[in-house]
Amino acid sequence: MSLCDNVNKLPLPLRCKFVLTTSDCVSQMHVLNYLKWHYCYVDSRNKFNAVWSVLAMLLVLILVFWMMQLAIAKYFCPVLKCIADALRLNESTAGVILMGIAHGSPDFFTSFVSGLTTGKSGFLLNISQSIYMHIFVAGMVMLSNPFYVEANYFLRDFSFLFLNTVYVDYIHKRSDGIGLWETIPALFICVGYVVMTIIDQYLLQAHIRKLEKHRENIADDDKDAQVLEDQRERNRLPLTRTTIDQESLGGRNKHLFKQFWRSIFQFDTNRFWSGTIIVKMYLIVKEPIEVILRLVLPVVDVEKPLHGWSKLLFVLQINIVPTFIAFISSRSMYVFGLPFCFYIWISMVPLSVLVFCITHTGVPPKFFMFTVGLDYVAVVSLIFFLSVEVLAMLFTLSTILPLSTRFSLVTLMNWAICMSDVITNMSLANQGWPRMAFTSTFSSPVFNTFVAISIPLTTAAIKAHPNKIYPTEGEFGETVCIYFEVGLAFSLLSAFTTNFQMRRANGSFLVTFYVVFVLVIIFMEFKVIGSYGF
Repeated sequence: MSLCDNVNKLPLPLRCKFVLTTSDCVSQMHVLNYLKWHYCYVDSRNKFNAVWSVLAMLLVLILVFWMMQLAIAKYFCPVLKCIADALRLNESTAGVILMGIAHGSPDFFTSFVSGLTTGKSGFLLNISQSIYMHIFVAGMVMLSNPFYVEANYFLRDFSFLFLNTVYVDYIHKRSDGIGLWETIPALFICVGYVVMTIIDQYLLQAHIRKLEKHRENIADDDKDAQVLEDQRERNRLPLTRTTIDQESLGGRNKHLFKQFWRSIFQFDTNRFWSGTIIVKMYLIVKEPIEVILRLVLPVVDVEKPLHGWSKLLFVLQINIVPTFIAFISSRSMYVFGLPFCFYIWISMVPLSVLVFCITHTGVPPKFFMFTVGLDYVAVVSLIFFLSVEVLAMLFTLSTILPLSTRFSLVTLMNWAICMSDVITNMSLANQGWPRMAFTSTFSSPVFNTFVAISIPLTTAAIKAHPNKIYPTEGEFGETVCIYFEVGLAFSLLSAFTTNFQMRRANGSFLVTFYVVFVLVIIFMEFKVIGSYGF
């Protein structure tokens, strides 16, 4: 036996040893071993205990999702805005590059750690993520905040996503296998997408500069003036930047602890005293989570006073954040008997002392805006950390419950992996950035395919050259791919029929299509209907 699903076929006394020694079980657990908890410490002979074990994991799952939602809404989205603002990106370009990289980073880390190899279910999981992102999440963005998308941007994004899906589907269906030359075009689809996006923004900015040169003539022509304003709007980010008064700095440490206290503890007392018992309990439970996030995740937000600067908090975060990132990325690495993150912390202490000595509480230093890169890495690391724990919990639940691995990959595992993407996109849409969120539903599947399918396939093809490799789509893989391609056609049709006005009707249509798809998968799991090609 090699699959973890087989644990339920064993006698009860042998199950604990099985989950602790089987590689398929051990590789899915990370910080906490949920399989060990259920099969070694819970008396599963008592159905009551088994049910409470599952409910406990569901409760932890809800808390992790909650923490992830807070981290993304209050820290990740401001970081994306700040990076887009610093690089002068419009919403479309930011959606392709920033969101694509952000959503694909966990897949890249996972692929890199596994030696750039694709698993036997790699295609199924990847195409399941794609249909979830572009059909369901895109529909939810439209339902949350309807918007207009430029036709050329939509058609560009759609073309690359459709080409990416069809080509990966094609090479997996090749009966004579995949050679090195078949994998190279899959790499260039993603690269070409990014290059084309950058060229689009450059052409837009060049067109604006050309119109501005003729501003005197344009002023007499209302039509041309409107064209210029429309072009500027396409190139503008919906940001309201705060100004910083540097005239009255005072001492370097004026109101140091008061500023720190206000930065860390932001308990809503008015809402607490005026709210119901449920609201009070919600605020009490939420505050410790938010305090932890404020310590671990620095934030640079150009829309906040002082852009979010707090001197003492920043000095502490110089020590905490790199140590936290090192712990997540190399928690099993030891040097001379001490964890690697300990040396990172020691190396950060002199820097934090220097920053404390040269900065003021009343104005952020010039280098503060450049720490947005560290903010980005910290938030992505936390999201990755929480995502793998969610994935481990859902893997445990799918093992305990009588569900096949392929069904879990299409549904539970897929939803867990994409949960951070959903929260990010919905938060951006609600904060007035729906175009950026919508564009990411095109770019994220392309980038995920690049890091989880194209690079591993190319690596495998290089190792096997001149021989070929023979990956398969699997029974569910072909069905999911067909539904995704049909869903893409429906997405294009809905955009055409509303003249690229992404209305709630479009969103309802896409969400309904995804619900129908899930029902089909459920029917396939319980053998009510068959799958395509089998």
